[in-house]
Amino acid sequence: MKKTIKKSISEVIFTMLILSIIYYGIDGIPLAGLPKEKDVSYIEIYSASLDEIRICTESEDIEKCVKIVHLLNYKFGTSKQGPPLITITYHLKDGEKLSISANDNTVYWKGKAHTIKDDNGDFFVGVIEGMFF
Repeated sequence: MKKTIKKSISEVIFTMLILSIIYYGIDGIPLAGLPKEKDVSYIEIYSASLDEIRICTESEDIEKCVKIVHLLNYKFGTSKQGPPLITITYHLKDGEKLSISANDNTVYWKGKAHTIKDDNGDFFVGVIEGMFF
């Protein structure tokens, strides 16, 4: 009885592990620790290509900026680091600041550079510049 339970549990864990690897291989790894919309006071967006800064205080703009960074799933491996084209700085209600930067193929988050999955970096930069500049 105990052997069949242990065997069943190990099979379930093994299956979950394989499915997780497949999922992250296809969709990429999401960034962890992104701020929640309710915690953000305002957002500062800098576009290096346009050399402009926008400050967003409206709740719908904050919502867009919080949700759009979910495009920046990354994959395993080393990234081609280049200068960021877009930098979003979240100013939280508790006074803390969190910044996320991205270019066509790299996302910079919490001091680390990650390779963006597929062409989502290009899309992200285009969407941010189209919506806010």
